[in-house]
Amino acid sequence: MKLKDIIQITVFTVIAFVLGMAVSMGTGMLGTVSLYVASGFSALVIAPPFFVMAKKVKKRPSAFIFFMLLSVFWSLMGYWPMLIINLVAGIVAEIIIGNYENDKRVAVAIATGMFIISMHAMTFVKVLGPEKLVEVFTVFSPEQAQYMYTFFTPKAMLISITVNIVLVTLAGLFGMYINNKFFEKRKEKGIL
Repeated sequence: MKLKDIIQITVFTVIAFVLGMAVSMGTGMLGTVSLYVASGFSALVIAPPFFVMAKKVKKRPSAFIFFMLLSVFWSLMGYWPMLIINLVAGIVAEIIIGNYENDKRVAVAIATGMFIISMHAMTFVKVLGPEKLVEVFTVFSPEQAQYMYTFFTPKAMLISITVNIVLVTLAGLFGMYINNKFFEKRKEKGIL
């Protein structure tokens, strides 16, 4: 991997991060609904930059670097435990993506990686509990942490998992569509 490749990965990751944060801020205004859909909707805008990056660079470990850079940006905002989640997401995406040639594998890789990330809220809330959640994530008040802990009942978790599977699947397909529509070289000639 050359310096040019790392720069391209970084640029596409920054674009994805900014778009994802903008969507997260928007879904944050949806109140309780945001606990179900925030990460899934973010995947819809993160997938196209990932897809274009993967098809442009086509080298291992581009997917892993992409996910780890996302986690570094989140860490700078105080969400350092995302390093762990994104480590898993990056490894899984890198395994799935293969040689970066197959569009469907790239779509499944971003969808799977984003699904792993979308489960972070439930995972942290249920594993850490409200008290430890406030300790680890200083952005949460004790009331917010307790609310999230009581919110994620088995039924709410099942709904969240289902909704996020649908959203990240659509995100992978959307990333493939955007790449093929606007960034891939046309194989067929125009009619003129």
